[in-house]
Amino acid sequence: MSSTTTITTTTVVDPPTVTKAELKSKDFVPRGNKSSSPFNTTLYLGLRALDCYWQYLVLSAGYGTVIVRLLRGTVIQPAPSVSETGIASLDNLLLGLGLPLHSAVLLTMNVLAALKHFWFVLRVAEEAWTLPGAIIVGLDNIFFDTINQLLYLCAATTAYEAGASAASNSYLLAGVALFAVGIAAECICEVDRKLFKADPRNKGKAYTGGLFAVVRHPNYAAFTIWRAGLAVASSGATAGLLIAAFFTWDFSNRAVPALNEYCTKRYKEQWAAYKEKTPYTLIPGIL
Repeated sequence: MSSTTTITTTTVVDPPTVTKAELKSKDFVPRGNKSSSPFNTTLYLGLRALDCYWQYLVLSAGYGTVIVRLLRGTVIQPAPSVSETGIASLDNLLLGLGLPLHSAVLLTMNVLAALKHFWFVLRVAEEAWTLPGAIIVGLDNIFFDTINQLLYLCAATTAYEAGASAASNSYLLAGVALFAVGIAAECICEVDRKLFKADPRNKGKAYTGGLFAVVRHPNYAAFTIWRAGLAVASSGATAGLLIAAFFTWDFSNRAVPALNEYCTKRYKEQWAAYKEKTPYTLIPGIL
């Protein structure tokens, strides 16, 4: 007498591929296109590196001063001190860079943001860069960083306090805090989603845990927070609110609708259930 054992296997099927031609919304990211784009990627990263050097020139080499004066503004005169931090090696570094502590903190945040983008592009992102996307996003970062530095260098809009320690500047401290929270939250979003997607058991599923259970696009909210932090550190609360309002508007009218259309077509009922469970896109209880 023999017995037969039947083994049932379950095949996990990928959600349907959504092509660019199927999408009406316009966005910089070619959703679902995971092909290689070495030239476009290199161009974008090159622009991010250029941004860091340009911001240093704006803050230290008089480029920003010239622009502010051309715009009929009065320029502040921040200068590094031999004992600004009380740490000899750090004070010597600031003197060598030609930057007071406040300016150096602004530049450091710009560099950290660029490094975060390098990490994201090289280690996390899967979609290919388009040429227009690489150029527009790269120049967008340069533009907003430059605006921040010019507002900082202009006496009428600066958060700089002459004669006061940068360590006690409330706008600088608040800006650094917002920047740190935003960058950390954005990294957490990307790492959590990357780890979820890397697990074969989650094949074909949209990630809805972690911060994505609070709002549907927490990475966009986090980006807005750290961008606002840079503006606060440069020019105070008004600049921070304006930047936050702009990026909230931009994401709400461009990236969120584009991603919603893509995910609706790719994940179908799964995405509809997620939207019902997590109704807010960027700000819990508000938007």
